[in-house]
Amino acid sequence: MIRINNHSAKVMEFTRFRKKKDVSDDELLLAVLKFETTLSVQQGLVFHCLVRNYDNEYANVLFSESIQSLKDLENHIGDLPEVKNFFNLIEPKSVQVEYHEIQKESFQVPDVFSCVERGIFSIRVDHHVYDLLQISQNIEEQYLNIFDNTQAHFIGKINANTFSEITLGKTLGATKKTCMGYLDDPSCQELLAIADQDSMELDFWYLIA
Repeated sequence: MIRINNHSAKVMEFTRFRKKKDVSDDELLLAVLKFETTLSVQQGLVFHCLVRNYDNEYANVLFSESIQSLKDLENHIGDLPEVKNFFNLIEPKSVQVEYHEIQKESFQVPDVFSCVERGIFSIRVDHHVYDLLQISQNIEEQYLNIFDNTQAHFIGKINANTFSEITLGKTLGATKKTCMGYLDDPSCQELLAIADQDSMELDFWYLIA
């Protein structure tokens, strides 16, 4: 985990992958730490960490000041030994990259968190992005902010009608418990009501580096 600066983040890149079968966890962790030394001098980046889920997938989580900074990153560092070594440990066909444009002004990556809750969904055609952002604000004020575990929350835009709800929590257990409470809270039910149920995807990732 590395914080490059304290600037506001506009975009989160979420790149999930699997390591090659003959690669140990320790090999991957060491490679990530070396990879982060290259990130520390890149313009436009704010924060990086590595997370894992219960399905033995990993994900690089990068916060940046702009989406262009993220898309230009490979051109800037792709030939460096530390980067090549890290990429050589990854199963290429498993890589999936998402860019989440943060729909919140002056979003600050918190100092402390160990869980990333990632929800993906589309909104029904009879609703608009404005409805989604208002509901998100209500969820924060009326539900999430009453829990000490909640460190940050935002709506991300992935494409024209695909959005994410991202929550950063202190611990995996408390974050999952809070999420399960969505079914009983009126402000959270508003979000579930405008989401296309067939499009919904939810997973939890815990910090490892």
